[in-house]
Amino acid sequence: MKKLVLPLLLVAPLAAQSFELGLNVSRQQYPSHTELGAFKVEPQDKTVVAGRFGYAIVDLGPALFQITAAYQPKVDTNVKVNGTTSPTQLGQEYWGVGAMFNFKAVVAVGAGVEYRSEKLSTPGVSTTYGRPWVRINAGYAFPTPLVKPFIGIEVAAPLVKKDYSDSLGQEDLLKAFAPKLQVGVYGGIRF
Repeated sequence: MKKLVLPLLLVAPLAAQSFELGLNVSRQQYPSHTELGAFKVEPQDKTVVAGRFGYAIVDLGPALFQITAAYQPKVDTNVKVNGTTSPTQLGQEYWGVGAMFNFKAVVAVGAGVEYRSEKLSTPGVSTTYGRPWVRINAGYAFPTPLVKPFIGIEVAAPLVKKDYSDSLGQEDLLKAFAPKLQVGVYGGIRF
């Protein structure tokens, strides 16, 4: 019996915390640039799906502070050059870690930051772009006894970006076309 009590006491604080599993379905927007003064290059907006895991460090009354981890698998988006679809596609995927503060009311609102390691690629060229993003959201959690399903909207934007110039190398050129905004629906469960 004593051998069972100690592990239970060690695990109890973890069980008392809130875990979150969710999916974010977002419309991702990219910047467009005019190359060499003649070619307008426009990656097309793309719908992406990312998974997220959250762990609440503080969950007292209306305040929820959590750490998060996210992953978005690779998606390819079409690129238009002077209005014509190019055979070259821009690939993008990321993993991220962050922190989020939510104020839980009838409609919960939250804000947070996330470090994303984005892998950007075109045929023959790829690079990794690490940068911080800010996220804001508003949503509703359904009051059920064991798990709490939730749904909401979320907007995310990078805090830094690579400025475009005709003299950029291939890897820096990819970074200049990295996503500039995500707007979407986020849903999942808390338990």
